[in-house]
Amino acid sequence: MFLSLVFFVTGLLGFLTFTVVAAQYQWNRKVNFYLLILLLAASFRFFFNGIHILIPFPIDENIGMFFRSFGCAVFPCIYLYFKNLIEDKKNPSHVDLFHFVVPLLFGCSIFWIREYAPFLVLYYYFLFAGIALFYLFLSYVVLKDKFWTQELQGSSDNQQELLIRNWAFFFFVVCVLIILRLVITLFFDLWVATYSDGETCLWITAVVASVLFFKILLTDENLLHLAVKRDVKVKLALVFDDFWILSKPVSVDTEDLKLKYIVETKLLIYLQEMERMALKQLYFRTPSVSLSDFAVKLDIPKSHLIYIFKYHANVSFVEFKRIVQIYDSIDLIDEGYLQSKTLQSLSKKAGFSSYDPFLISFKEVTGVIPQEYEKINYNGFKSD
Repeated sequence: MFLSLVFFVTGLLGFLTFTVVAAQYQWNRKVNFYLLILLLAASFRFFFNGIHILIPFPIDENIGMFFRSFGCAVFPCIYLYFKNLIEDKKNPSHVDLFHFVVPLLFGCSIFWIREYAPFLVLYYYFLFAGIALFYLFLSYVVLKDKFWTQELQGSSDNQQELLIRNWAFFFFVVCVLIILRLVITLFFDLWVATYSDGETCLWITAVVASVLFFKILLTDENLLHLAVKRDVKVKLALVFDDFWILSKPVSVDTEDLKLKYIVETKLLIYLQEMERMALKQLYFRTPSVSLSDFAVKLDIPKSHLIYIFKYHANVSFVEFKRIVQIYDSIDLIDEGYLQSKTLQSLSKKAGFSSYDPFLISFKEVTGVIPQEYEKINYNGFKSD
């Protein structure tokens, strides 16, 4: 009864951790596809074991053999998790499939051995343990060569890297403990001929997994703060720095909480790209550009832009567009545009659909009308 409760609670804790981590997929550096797979596999196993002990029910031997045989596919996931963590990659690639060839062949061969050569079943244990230890060794090598041996300085960016390294070390130790328990159990089964399929002392793995789940749930907020701090430290040259609210955290509505984690970790990058598109690419020279059009051009979700102008801007999108258009017209005047063209032509060139709104906006932004600005600019040029 107690053992079933341990497994059941561990499984539920694992599902909770999986849900939280999945929500952090975009911004949390240590979360990638393979961590989600590992968490989900562990959660299902403990939850199923807890239910099976509490309410015993028959399991078809072929189904049990399937999960026991192809279960070794989790071992490549451990190595691929660390590899992608080091490379800061979120999603799997087709190259990763190579590592699942051996587990696939292993699973298929077990069914063949069980059917036609049952005397070879003992080798199943050795090969299963060999696959586990092999990928554990690969994980150690990739962590040692590309992660742990590099020195870090004292910057905030490296502070986050240090946290990631500490996490990688902790998770690697967890994997070592779990795999060693499994390997020892497998060989103990051979020694006493019990053939528990690695289930002996599974409670040890449950305890270790629970520690892992609690660590993930209780420490990920630190990584969020460091991610935001790292982005703030990046010195991006924002032209309209007085437009943007960056110096203090903002309080968001309940419905916007999901966007908060995603948008704010990329905020400065978003703002830089918005200004680049507006000032360098001159995207607002098209009068009909809307917020939706701007989002498509930036390849940024519209909801992210709405969030930025709602919580991190002192101006609306319409005002931002209008001011950018006026700055564009000022640059054109400075380049001598009015020496050969009319004000109406200037207003259309800058992206205004008519002349009157352009004239009003120009005076609001600069304090003078375009002719006066040109005269001041011309006189200033002559005095220089």
